[in-house]
Amino acid sequence: MENSTRNKENLTFQAEVSKLLDLVANSLYSEREIFLRELISNSADACEKLRYLALSKKNILGESKILEIKIKVSKKRKIIEIEDNGIGMSRQDLIDNLGTIARSGTNKFIESIKSKKTNDISAIGQFGVGFYSSYMVADTVAVHSKNVENDSSHLWISNGKDNYTIEELKKEDRGTKISLNIKKDSEEFLDSMRLRSIISKYSNYIPFPIYLKDLDTKDKEEKINEGNPLWLKDKKDIKKEDYKQFYNNISFNFDEPLKTIHFNAEGVINYKALLYLPTNQPMDLFNSERKNKIKLYVQKVFITDECDEIMPNWLRFVPGVVDSQDISLNISREMLQNNPVIDKIKKGITNKVLNEINTLSTKDNKKFLDFWKNFGAVIKEGLYEFNDHHEKLLSLLRFENSYSNNSMSLDDYVKNMTKDQKEIYYFANTDKEHIKNSPQLEAFVEKKIPVLFMTDAVDEFWLQNIRKYKEFEFKSISKGKVDISNLGIKQKDKKESNKKINNKINDLTSLLKKELKDKISDVIISGRLVKSPVLLVAEESGMDINMEKLMKMHNQKTPESKKVLEINAEHPMIIKISENLNNFDHKKVSQIILDQANILDGNILSNPSSYMENLTDLFIK
Repeated sequence: MENSTRNKENLTFQAEVSKLLDLVANSLYSEREIFLRELISNSADACEKLRYLALSKKNILGESKILEIKIKVSKKRKIIEIEDNGIGMSRQDLIDNLGTIARSGTNKFIESIKSKKTNDISAIGQFGVGFYSSYMVADTVAVHSKNVENDSSHLWISNGKDNYTIEELKKEDRGTKISLNIKKDSEEFLDSMRLRSIISKYSNYIPFPIYLKDLDTKDKEEKINEGNPLWLKDKKDIKKEDYKQFYNNISFNFDEPLKTIHFNAEGVINYKALLYLPTNQPMDLFNSERKNKIKLYVQKVFITDECDEIMPNWLRFVPGVVDSQDISLNISREMLQNNPVIDKIKKGITNKVLNEINTLSTKDNKKFLDFWKNFGAVIKEGLYEFNDHHEKLLSLLRFENSYSNNSMSLDDYVKNMTKDQKEIYYFANTDKEHIKNSPQLEAFVEKKIPVLFMTDAVDEFWLQNIRKYKEFEFKSISKGKVDISNLGIKQKDKKESNKKINNKINDLTSLLKKELKDKISDVIISGRLVKSPVLLVAEESGMDINMEKLMKMHNQKTPESKKVLEINAEHPMIIKISENLNNFDHKKVSQIILDQANILDGNILSNPSSYMENLTDLFIK
């Protein structure tokens, strides 16, 4: 940072902001028109913040009590101006909001673009950095702003490269004016009719009047948007495209809503709600800082979009509006916490959303499965919490499984349980291919006993909270002893020759216990292996193998637990080794068996070269 004049400062963008500006400037984008949507949305936010502030500071609006947004365009001057009389920004606000990452999701947006492997930046507004979309159409952007509670005002200017300037410059009225010097390849946006269509498309239901003025003509400014709250209208008077446009406005999602939930709640608590189930998964769905997308109004007055208490976090993908008649207009954000009215509204809209999802599951299974693929992992988080919705959530669960190619509900599982089965068997691992090829499944597949595949990381956590479904306990097939000898299709009688080697197998078991005593907790004859020679399972009282891997993956301090080694007494390799124990190096053959068990479990060997040497020695002998 350096001073170029007494009053004017030249500052450098934070590195992450520079990356974003470069991304915007060089993106292969097809919908540059979103810049106007983003700037209008920011102006509307500024107006909403001031309207909320005015609830507690009665005279803060002064003579300018009508909050509005004005857009001016000039082909001759090649400029577009977007001005609001909202809360405005101080000098520090300009630096924090436009020059640094401090109050934006710049880095997360860049990462999400990389993870999606696309240059489509249309979702930029989801991350609070929509302002930067200005540089898709402008080579220079100027922001002149005056905070409602400050006497001073400042001008921020940048060409979107490395630097920006800020200087104190007088502005009579509160609010913010953004001036865009339009690039030559973006002159289509200097047409007032083009701007009118963009405003109508994206911002028709912004709850503040939006005026458009062509500075090259003598025409008066014209109000473009409808602005009447959509959620207060009768459903029969609302077109499908109106619902979609409002959904796009409030959510920053640009798909078709899968389901629109519009209802009035009347009784002890009165409120109106307009909520949506998205079709596609938002890019920031699993962002730990993502908040819900619910805007709270009181008698049409915007209060906040940061009320986490009004929608559970496991439904954070549901955008919408709630307008209550039973909350005081003077309520503060702090007072929203532990508020009994908010608690009742939360319970009401949560039940409504879950009922609608359940209806979707019973009426259109294909659509529901697509929805579940996108949002099921988030919904499951609700089972990890202590709440009143577990029964409804459990009925929505769908799993891939060993029994069928179709996704299976818990009720489906219960219907397909074998005679005398007392537990719901599951296999937890985030690697689906590992599950399908794992030796743990062999006996279950052969005996046609269904196993649910738990492939989301959250599964291991909610299973600790939800121990059973109906009267059936959940049982991991990779933890502790699993006895399915009397269930399902009966296995063929063991060959007489195998009976004769029982003693030799016992000798091998004893040898493995001795040689591997520092690495495993026990060695047992397996009742679940059919094709594979060995496997590792967690002890009954220990942590499930997959859970342990997840904890380590997230750098949680997890003590290394010893596993149980199971051997398949009917496998040719195990029989061969047991019959020739005296011909092998006991230490080496024991380590080979353990290494093979680790390989089958998907573990990386700590010393693969030693494994190859031991294996080579085994074959040479």
